[in-house]
Amino acid sequence: MKRIIQYILSSRIGPILVILIGSFFAFLISVSSPKPKKGIELPKPTPVFYEVVTKKNITLKIFTNGEVKPLNEINLISQVSGQIVEAADEFVEGGIIKAGSPLVWIDDRDYKLAVISAESRVAQASKLLEREIAESELAKNDWEELGIGEASPLTLRIPQLKEAEAAEKAALADLEKAKLNLERTIVKLPFQGIIREKKTGVGQFVGAGSILATAFSTEEVLIALPLTDTELSYLGLPLAYEEEKPFTGPKVKFLSSVSNKTFEWQGRIVRTAGSIDPPTRLVYVYAEVINPYQQSPPLAIGMFVDAIIEGKTIKDGFLVPNSAINNNSNIYAIDKNDNLEIREIEVLGTENDYVIIKGEINEGERVVVSPLNNAKIGMGLKPILLNKNISG
Repeated sequence: MKRIIQYILSSRIGPILVILIGSFFAFLISVSSPKPKKGIELPKPTPVFYEVVTKKNITLKIFTNGEVKPLNEINLISQVSGQIVEAADEFVEGGIIKAGSPLVWIDDRDYKLAVISAESRVAQASKLLEREIAESELAKNDWEELGIGEASPLTLRIPQLKEAEAAEKAALADLEKAKLNLERTIVKLPFQGIIREKKTGVGQFVGAGSILATAFSTEEVLIALPLTDTELSYLGLPLAYEEEKPFTGPKVKFLSSVSNKTFEWQGRIVRTAGSIDPPTRLVYVYAEVINPYQQSPPLAIGMFVDAIIEGKTIKDGFLVPNSAINNNSNIYAIDKNDNLEIREIEVLGTENDYVIIKGEINEGERVVVSPLNNAKIGMGLKPILLNKNISG
């Protein structure tokens, strides 16, 4: 028997026979071993991140930008003709001008002579009027002494008297005009400002209506700020709004970088456009900054600034991340048993990466802030705290 086994193992079928025998014994072991019993597998809770919401009063903020422009910009025009005989040192491009300070002097000799001539005509007209008054009084007294009825206007020299009065008024008007032209030989800027472009100088002959320079006011600047209609609603302002009293419009903070440093300026919305811009579908609101050149650094004309507009205040609102809002404007809340609840909410505004909401939500509740696919009411969750709270 031993020889037979040795022969089989040494032959070609030996290894195959060994494998078959091993497989047979393995089968017997698997059949004879006890089988584990099958149980009901419960679905595992879905891990989600959450934040705890806090109720608070939230002031809406709108972020936009715009370019600083002058509130008033004019052409400085000569109202009389003549040669420029003198100009102020400030009458240069970039010159800072005080309101009412003389800038340009035009040769006034002809205008002084016109005043003297007008004064002479006034004196003649006044003397003629005095004589007509005296003669009218004399005629009236003579007629009363006769006592023969009512005198006619011509008898009392009334037409001559009215003619003399009209002549005096005309002479006085000519005198006022001559004095006014004399005053206009000194050209002044009606507001505090800066010369943008100088167009003439000393020795130049200018006519009435000639442009001497262009200048803009530095007392106030205007910034047009584009908003969407939704952002306009955050301000609580209608189209064609105009500030009724000074400093009552929404506050605006302006930011810009000067010499690699960020500076701030304060202003207010004074009015809104009465229409929507057709190409962009945006609404422009207009902000003013008072005395921008008295600040350091000045809020200069031509600067491009970022603006933060202070909107209306939402009382008892909640601030939640954008990721907490699903496509149906609902939020997912986690109940005490770590199960999912779906709540309806109303979006009232945005602030950076957060959304301001009101609705079926209470202070201290847990809100899901991570994506949740196939959400169903009552599904089990494994909450993971992302932040301690939402403080805004």
